[in-house]
Amino acid sequence: MLPHADSEQPLQAEPHRGTAPRVAAVGGGTGLPNVLRGLRPVLFADAAAPRERLVAIVATSDDGGSSGRLRAEFNVIPPGDIRNCLAALSDNHAQIADLFQYRFGGGDGLNGHAIGNLVLTALADVTNDFAQAVEIASRVIGARGVVLPATSELVTLVAEFTDGRVLSGETAIASARGRIERLSLLPDRPRCSPQVIDALRSADVIVVGPGSLFTSILPPLLVPAVTEAIHVSKGIRILVANLMTEPGETDNFSILDHLLTIERHASWQLFDYVIYNTMPVPDALADAYRARGAVPLVTGTFELNALERLGIRAIGVPLVSEHPAGKIRHHPECLASAITAISQGKLGAWRTRSELGGM
Repeated sequence: MLPHADSEQPLQAEPHRGTAPRVAAVGGGTGLPNVLRGLRPVLFADAAAPRERLVAIVATSDDGGSSGRLRAEFNVIPPGDIRNCLAALSDNHAQIADLFQYRFGGGDGLNGHAIGNLVLTALADVTNDFAQAVEIASRVIGARGVVLPATSELVTLVAEFTDGRVLSGETAIASARGRIERLSLLPDRPRCSPQVIDALRSADVIVVGPGSLFTSILPPLLVPAVTEAIHVSKGIRILVANLMTEPGETDNFSILDHLLTIERHASWQLFDYVIYNTMPVPDALADAYRARGAVPLVTGTFELNALERLGIRAIGVPLVSEHPAGKIRHHPECLASAITAISQGKLGAWRTRSELGGM
């Protein structure tokens, strides 16, 4: 049976006490909340730990669903990915966090909206400051850690495809089914909160991904100030590789293709480590995903040798979790174990126990 997000694992990351590392996690979608969900209990085992120990820097280019409707109607930074990160950082049993995630299934004007999205939009309207709205919501739901939007203004994704098409908007790009040659933002140098840059500069560990390459990982990295801060960081920089390819976006991509795409857009090679999955995807799930055009990400000898030549250390971890049911996700605790082992310099012992089946 595959591990579930709430199951006990034989090998767990040791809780940090005292001088724990400061972690900045960058991304969006469903991937970033899983990173936060795994790291939160580890980094905040000490109740007095400062909130800045874990900072989420969240993509702000979404224009679909509830977030897209609120963005269009209220000219607000799309709140959906930020809401999911706040919920991931809250106490597991906080009912207010569950309420934050409640989505209306009907109602004139309410259908499809999550309560947390509405709350964030209302707070932004009252305060006239979206970052302040996020901070207020964070304290209301008892989030451990800090959540920051990657930009302090609305941004729009623009994709140039190899067939000559140019499309604007995350939703249109994701559904276009074509090879993307170049991705950019409008405006091309969006404003970014000083808190975002401070978090990256002071982080002991920077984690990017997992998530959709073109709609979750790259958008924050297209903000020049963000990429430069990661590039010059003295902290450990980790990319978490995806488990599966994405139909129409990363067809036939390997882990190396992901890295080279990021480098081409960022103009620098940003990472010291890559964490990739070594656990086979169960046949039934693999078949279901394959029917939709998604297959497990390739990480073979060629890719591993190429990463080594690039100066990147590849760390293989059994990461597949079938939770929620029918979905393939990164296992939060296993991912947190790998991240904290790297940060603690205990990778050798951790790998030995992992390879012996302790994970």
